[in-house]
Amino acid sequence: MNAMKRVLCISVALAAIAVSGCTNKQGETEAPVFLTVDITLQPGFVNVGVIAPVQIQTITLNSHFKNPQQSDPQHFADVQLTSYKVHFRRTDGGTLVPGDQVFGAGVVVPSGGTSVLTNFPILPASAIQLSPFDQLLPFNGGVDRETGRDEIQLTFDLTFFGQTAAGQRVQSDTSSGILIARFSGST
Repeated sequence: MNAMKRVLCISVALAAIAVSGCTNKQGETEAPVFLTVDITLQPGFVNVGVIAPVQIQTITLNSHFKNPQQSDPQHFADVQLTSYKVHFRRTDGGTLVPGDQVFGAGVVVPSGGTSVLTNFPILPASAIQLSPFDQLLPFNGGVDRETGRDEIQLTFDLTFFGQTAAGQRVQSDTSSGILIARFSGST
């Protein structure tokens, strides 16, 4: 009886590990395609003294069929993007970050094809004057209070959302980039 219980416990533990280890993001939606995101020209350095949106110069979205043998002559698997979300994380030891940003995205990515986006924002101009960036302005001390540095280092995660022409939801793979904010003078 103890051996049977031991085998059952081990089986349950292995099943839990197998389920929690599943990372097939492409299988999370019913759509026949999945999207990958490539950020080739990232914003990199941002001057908090200039009130302007922070934009990504070039984003390439690629549509891939989950079944490589599949085709879509009627374009039912074309993806209409409706929005994208930007999530920020500190890489310099600080904890304060801008809140998640959600932007509209009226872009179509053809099934099995590519769309190139230019100058899509990841932060609105108003966010540059808010916490934590406001601490870097000279009249607020010019340094981040959490790290004592004159710059704030972040990474951002970018995820797109939409649906196919057939109405199936699609969420892109998440792509990450870097952002370093500092005060370099006003214009």
